[in-house]
Amino acid sequence: MKTNPPVAFYREEWPKDFPKVILNAPVGEAARHPDYYAAKSGDLEAAIRLTSDLINKEAIAKLAVIINTKKPLLIPVHAEEAISINQIPLAYAIAIGLEFDLPIEFNIVQAARVNRTGSNGFTRLAFPPPFAGTPSNVSEYAIIFDDTLTQGGTLANLCGYVAQFGIETIAATTLTGKNYSSVLAITDETLILLRDKYHELEQWWINSFGYGFTKLTESEAKYILNTKKNADEIRDRILAEKQEGFDGKNDSYI
Repeated sequence: MKTNPPVAFYREEWPKDFPKVILNAPVGEAARHPDYYAAKSGDLEAAIRLTSDLINKEAIAKLAVIINTKKPLLIPVHAEEAISINQIPLAYAIAIGLEFDLPIEFNIVQAARVNRTGSNGFTRLAFPPPFAGTPSNVSEYAIIFDDTLTQGGTLANLCGYVAQFGIETIAATTLTGKNYSSVLAITDETLILLRDKYHELEQWWINSFGYGFTKLTESEAKYILNTKKNADEIRDRILAEKQEGFDGKNDSYI
């Protein structure tokens, strides 16, 4: 097992057969729950109550098929307390751990504040969350957890980070999310369109983020395409988001 990679954002190319993100409820459902704000503010008991109310049997059944006889680590998007105190991903992982008698990994943490809740697509592209830490458990496989799914960038970075330890992510799941974002692996069709329209942007993307278009999620790529902006406008907008983040909204790690 590999050890001690740097604190960084890092991505692997998604396998084309990677399953869709398993969702439990639509976006906004958690925010209507009476325990939502307490759960986002660090109350684990509130997060457990919220999670218990939103988990559905269909999601459990899908996870059961993927897990089968494997014993994957359950890795939530879990941040150091100074960075984030959102307890919903951890509560969700705890619930699944109890359901399937699987270990939860606490040592891998989000390593910078990115304040992505309610942010626009360009902010999410500009600030891919980095992760840090060495797994305390030994496993070939992992399932990764977050509270909600928008563009899938956080899941992509977490999947890439744990791959550096030789751990294969076999599923990703969130408590809420957008169905159209549940396909994480960029499709061949979308990649062709992206490179056709923004071929001169890809090298800049590699220099800025450490990965090219093949490692974007399908939703990230479609967001770029749907902006109808040219390459210079895309680049300038992301740089502007970074500068705004450096001025106080997000930790400076890019």
